[in-house]
Amino acid sequence: MLVELLALTLLRVQFAAAAGVLLVLVLRVPVRRLVGPEAVYKLWRLAPIAALVSIFPSLSEALKAGAAAQPPERLLAVSLLTVWIVGVVGLAGFIALAERAFRIRARAGLEGPAVMGVFCPRLVIPHDFDQRFDAAERDLVLAHERAHMRRGDPRGNLIITACQVLGWLNPMVHLGAAIARLDQEIACDGDVVALHPKARKRYAETLMKAHACTAASPLACAFGRHPLVARVRVLAAPGPVAAEGLAVTIAALTAMTVLAVWSLAPRGLDVPAFRVPGGEARVFVDGVTPPPLNRHVEAVAR
Repeated sequence: MLVELLALTLLRVQFAAAAGVLLVLVLRVPVRRLVGPEAVYKLWRLAPIAALVSIFPSLSEALKAGAAAQPPERLLAVSLLTVWIVGVVGLAGFIALAERAFRIRARAGLEGPAVMGVFCPRLVIPHDFDQRFDAAERDLVLAHERAHMRRGDPRGNLIITACQVLGWLNPMVHLGAAIARLDQEIACDGDVVALHPKARKRYAETLMKAHACTAASPLACAFGRHPLVARVRVLAAPGPVAAEGLAVTIAALTAMTVLAVWSLAPRGLDVPAFRVPGGEARVFVDGVTPPPLNRHVEAVAR
């Protein structure tokens, strides 16, 4: 019963996460135009919220149906959970090795500009930082990385990476993670440009110079790591930044997502009880006739 419960919950979480990603993909462009890039990045919270909310109706549904599971269903559930656990361990190990390699290269001055570390973030710059960028460009790069640290983006990357590990078999999770990191960079670009409004062109040129020269770590916040065209396009036509609109938009969409998941997820069927004359009340489950009724049927046949 527990195995079927876990397998059903796993499937429900993956479908809910995919639905959350699709919702954000539909909303991200209009929300950026109406509220600003920061709202789009925070909008990605809807995907893990939808996944977490989906657990609860799954539990109640599986508790009702788990007792009637047949051996083939149990075997399928065990296989699914085994494959998922192996994938989680394998991807987590791959990410740990990639992070270790990045830190080794960073200590040698071969990575950056980037922010490294989740709970104690620190700035990483390459050994040729002064030669690669002039003084004005260095100021913009450092302002960008400090904005990442101020915003807590390394912790956000840890959450995004954890979602990828737990949802490794879900392609929508990986798509959402990639675009969420892009939206994180766009939001950070907006913070820097707001502090240096006259340096918009120089900032875009610095992005072009730093492109393809930065981190390979899934946890690092790198200056030029993400798609350049999308970031420069947003810099050319920045959206409004409204703190009030941001809070209201995120709160409203979160409430709508929670209600939608709870209302659309099935809670299981209530199976009616039948009373057999001369016997106790029995519940018909999956078309199986209870033993007391079998005796009545055999008596009628004789």
